Amino acid sequence: MGAAVRSEVRATGGGGGRQAARHFGGVVDWVAGVRAGWQPVPSVPARGTRHCVITGGADGIGRAIAERYATAGYMLTIIDRDSRRAAEVCHGLRARGTTANAISADLSQAHGIAEVLRRLATQPLVDIFVHSAGISAVGAFATSTLAHQHAVLDVNLGAPLQLTAGVLRMGMLAPGATIVYLASLSVFTGYPGAAVYAASKAGLAAYARSLRVGLRRQGFNVLTVFPGPTRTAHARRYSPDNRYESRRMPPDQLAELVAMAIERRAAILIPGGSNRLMAALGRLAPQVSEYLMRKMVLDKLQSMALPDDPPGSMHS
Repeated sequence: MGAAVRSEVRATGGGGGRQAARHFGGVVDWVAGVRAGWQPVPSVPARGTRHCVITGGADGIGRAIAERYATAGYMLTIIDRDSRRAAEVCHGLRARGTTANAISADLSQAHGIAEVLRRLATQPLVDIFVHSAGISAVGAFATSTLAHQHAVLDVNLGAPLQLTAGVLRMGMLAPGATIVYLASLSVFTGYPGAAVYAASKAGLAAYARSLRVGLRRQGFNVLTVFPGPTRTAHARRYSPDNRYESRRMPPDQLAELVAMAIERRAAILIPGGSNRLMAALGRLAPQVSEYLMRKMVLDKLQSMALPDDPPGSMHS
């Protein structure tokens, strides 16, 4: 374990409407059908076999977490819309002796959520479920399409809620399992130029905080991660200034910190000293934080050509 990661452990504390309705309805219909008729029986693994499920696991933070848990001997299930890349990741993991499989699904759609639940119901119980999939909508809010705004909310917020509901209803979690939600440092600082993205992550963090209280009695843990700038292709694509990309946290370092927080059964993780400083600034001096975000992000975004994700594409 590197010195940076060890110091991180010491420093980190322990411890749209209609679209969402369609999302929820499709999942409920599927779960109700399972309860009324065919009952998928998870193939309970032998003692010692552990299962980690990761949405958005084909790239970025999600992929780094997958590789971290493959090293630890877990079975991996990678959920991603990019079926080709997910298959490549699983092929690489299997070449290292890891049991890995991919589920191709569009998490912005109810049928995608239902397909994931259907497939998971036939697999071993889940010890760690990481919700890493996410998409962005960057630029002036007024010029962003309504479909794109809904897609961001559906993938970043709606999908984790509906997947969690389905997994809990169907009893797919192993005893003592941990659910991990990747929120964002923007929960503390705001994100001018990506207001819908920031709203989705703030909603996810609020949901996770409340869910943790309810699941604690059942022996489950809920960890919310608030990553800041991370050295991923997704961050590079949307950042208005990549001159200092080398200063961003490497995904494998973040994955190690996430794994250690899971081991401690922590409630939150704000990885990195500079990120914790920004989070504190956002709470204690919001006007200063907002000024910095405007200078570092918004002003630069207004002068760049912005990429546009197709609704439902997933990144982490």
